[in-house]
Amino acid sequence: MALQLILGGAGSGKTTLLYDELIRLSMEHPKQQFFLIVPEQFTMQTQKDIVTRHPCHGTMNIDIVSFARLAYRVFEELAVENLAVLDDMGKSMVLRKVAAAQKRQLVLFGGQLNKSGFVGQLKSMLSEFYQYGITPEALREMAPEAKSPLLRQKLEDLALVEQGFQEYIEGHYITTEQVLDVLCRLLPESKLIRNSVIALDGFTGFTPVQNRLLGELMSICKEVLVTVEMDGREDAFRYTHPYQLFALSKQMVTGLVQIAGERKIEIADPIYLYDKPVYRFRSNPELGFLESELFQKTVSG
Repeated sequence: MALQLILGGAGSGKTTLLYDELIRLSMEHPKQQFFLIVPEQFTMQTQKDIVTRHPCHGTMNIDIVSFARLAYRVFEELAVENLAVLDDMGKSMVLRKVAAAQKRQLVLFGGQLNKSGFVGQLKSMLSEFYQYGITPEALREMAPEAKSPLLRQKLEDLALVEQGFQEYIEGHYITTEQVLDVLCRLLPESKLIRNSVIALDGFTGFTPVQNRLLGELMSICKEVLVTVEMDGREDAFRYTHPYQLFALSKQMVTGLVQIAGERKIEIADPIYLYDKPVYRFRSNPELGFLESELFQKTVSG
């Protein structure tokens, strides 16, 4: 069980190397399962790319999935009872009902419920809360520390709405953001995932629930490979503040390393793709220069 990072700039060949490595391993070990996890919007294109590159022109024992689709693969394997998952429309309907019932208690939001787009904004905010593990209790704890009375009241209203939403759906529905929480609990029981090879490509960072899932994957999978966009002049393993160059990538790397350390997972030597000129721009030095120097600090003579 190991974590393998593949580091390189845009166009350096990280994805190509990852796909070729997965194809090679899948052909050498035809009875082993390989999962390539990509953002939802890239699954179809990734399937096409793998099929095109594969000598047999098929995905064979490589499954290209998003996080959500991986969850449903495991649910299917374990014969989990059909989950009643609320989609965006369902969340909006429940929120409208819950907020209307609490209208008198919502000091700021009570008069805004009938305004166009307001419930949609509440729904988006609620989705963020679920993804980042922000509970009504956490909102109430933050409210007294707010310097602005307006912000304090917003936090209290949001806490009231989120608590009402949770109470309404408890035991009946789960949100799409909670699907990964369910997967985290069930993953140790999955024979499909155990000792498989997991690769992740196209991500700039992970939410807390995705990080928890990755921790579970590192614990039971044979290997986890992750591509990270990074410049060779930067220290990928040192994240200090959100305004650094490649801050999102550094935050992702340090987070993965911390998870691996906590679970005593081996961290393999990273693969660095820092050669110049960058593979994608080898015939276009102008774009290669921009890729290399844009936003870099300038040194005056």
